[in-house]
Amino acid sequence: MKRRHRIRRTLLLGGIVGVVLLSGILFFPASVTRVYETREVLIPRGASVETIAGILKADGLVKSPELFALAARVLGYDRHLKAGRYTIPVGASIYRILRQLSSGMGKQDMVTVPEGLRTDEIARVLAAQSKTDPSRFMALTRDSSFAASLGVPADRLEGYLYPDTYPFYPLLSAEEVARVMVGRALRVFEEEMALPGAREGLTMHELVTLASIVEAEAMVPSERPRIAAVFYNRLRRGMMLQSDPTVSYALGVFRNRVYYSDLNVKSPYNTYRNRGLPPGPICSPGRAAFHAVLFPLPDSTELYFVARGDGTHIFTKSWEDHLAAIAHVRAVAKVESTPRPAGLLMQGPMLRAVPDSAPPMLRAAIVSAPSKPAGRASVVSAPSKPAGRAGVVSAPSKPAGRAGVVSAPGRSTKRAEVVSAPKKGTGTTKSTTAKKKAATKR
Repeated sequence: MKRRHRIRRTLLLGGIVGVVLLSGILFFPASVTRVYETREVLIPRGASVETIAGILKADGLVKSPELFALAARVLGYDRHLKAGRYTIPVGASIYRILRQLSSGMGKQDMVTVPEGLRTDEIARVLAAQSKTDPSRFMALTRDSSFAASLGVPADRLEGYLYPDTYPFYPLLSAEEVARVMVGRALRVFEEEMALPGAREGLTMHELVTLASIVEAEAMVPSERPRIAAVFYNRLRRGMMLQSDPTVSYALGVFRNRVYYSDLNVKSPYNTYRNRGLPPGPICSPGRAAFHAVLFPLPDSTELYFVARGDGTHIFTKSWEDHLAAIAHVRAVAKVESTPRPAGLLMQGPMLRAVPDSAPPMLRAAIVSAPSKPAGRASVVSAPSKPAGRAGVVSAPSKPAGRAGVVSAPGRSTKRAEVVSAPKKGTGTTKSTTAKKKAATKR
């Protein structure tokens, strides 16, 4: 009886010691380092638990691959370890590593593609963050048969590579990456088009094309439906869209400003020379931009907008009001760039539109807005009557080259003046510089 009791007590103590030792191995750090250090680990798709244990051993993250594989099976993680790229701290416990690999990639290891990028910009992002071959990726975006195999209603993938955060990692091919992005785009577009009350009359491709222009123009999310409404109003009246981002796309040159000479580029994407929509998208629109073209601002009669310089726009219904808006933006830029004595308050000018017969003090202006990565501009074409003036206003920049474009009824341009507007930074304008004067006669 006593012997049996001793055996039972020995087994119990042995079990407790075993549990403590196993817990120490599984839950306590494998090693302690003076400096916090991490290792990037790539787990291929379909890898077995033994293969994963070997990868971790090679990277110095586990000491015993056999113990790791055993722990994975005992704890039930062996069938839930996911492929991907993982940043794992050196010295992490086996349990922590198993939890991380079974949870999937963290945000810090994923690839984020922002809205409004062109295919070449997306290729650079993927090359930098997930080591995707940029040459192969660009070739796929121009492959019409590949586009057709993915269900894209166009002969290339521009506009159909959905901006989002993806669990891409270096072991994935360019084909796999493109397939995932296009699939996400088509799913989002179909979901939005199926919403009750969505605008009808345009094909998916036409909607994506218009959404890409809205994405390129808008900086403030709340203005997207209003900008979309302006373009619909211009299309309905047979007016050219005159969108600067389309000019930049046609040129293949993306800068903070579009010049008058740029407007003559011969391309079906130049909406200063061609009526209607361009042949296809000029960047990848996000869900919000696509939603805006399906649900534009109702009952809008606005035809023009000009950038204020802070990311927002002044929207107007008539050419005269638009000229007044241009003058206001120009005057504010001038006032803000003038040095002010300490303690002296200065009141900005009160501006109003003047009739066409007024002396040439009313001039059209090209006002550049604060810059952001990959410029964007708002160009306003002038009327074609002797007293009219043309104004081109550049808007704040955004990744795909942006513009707030507004055309005027048909009167001839007389002269134009280029003025730089405030730069974005401390909230004050650094300088206003006269850049260019041109006289044109029709």
